Amino acid sequence: MNKKLISLLVLYFFQFLATSCDPCDCEPGKTFERTYNGLELKAWDTSGFQNEEVSDTVNKNSFGLTVSVEFDLNQIAYLKSRLDFSSFGFASAYACSCPPDEYINVDPIESIEIRVTDTQSQEIMDVTTNFSTYDYNGEQITISDFFENRADWHHGFQLDMTEYDNIPTTSIFEVKIILESGTELIEQTQEINFE
Repeated sequence: MNKKLISLLVLYFFQFLATSCDPCDCEPGKTFERTYNGLELKAWDTSGFQNEEVSDTVNKNSFGLTVSVEFDLNQIAYLKSRLDFSSFGFASAYACSCPPDEYINVDPIESIEIRVTDTQSQEIMDVTTNFSTYDYNGEQITISDFFENRADWHHGFQLDMTEYDNIPTTSIFEVKIILESGTELIEQTQEINFE
């Protein structure tokens, strides 16, 4: 009787170990460090059914910018259990949710500035508030609201120029991404001619 009880307990012990190790057969989540190192900027004519990169003149009310922040990813952690008890013949059904990869921003983005240079007079103005973007619900929001509500932003977004009364007819736009450390990533467009 004792041998049967001990055998049964050992059997359930191995099943417990098998189910507690990784019953879903998930790959463990990886951890990466993200380091921002550059900026790409494109100017768009948004007047048609599809956005087209600005190559000639564009209307002020159909002008937009795409800001893409370039970064390096370095994997810093990967943990995997060496024990695999799932081969002992225990089969079970589980509702699984595998852990996602984790990304750590080494030097997070603090803010963005957009300036325009009038190529005729060389006057430079801050026009950040002239642009807006869209949230996850498709609602138009200001850039400052976007940064307040999206702390995990890391890749890029589309900006539409919504105020254009103070925009010169021939302009060069400069976008500056400011990181928490004070490092600045800067890029500018070619000369834009507005109709």
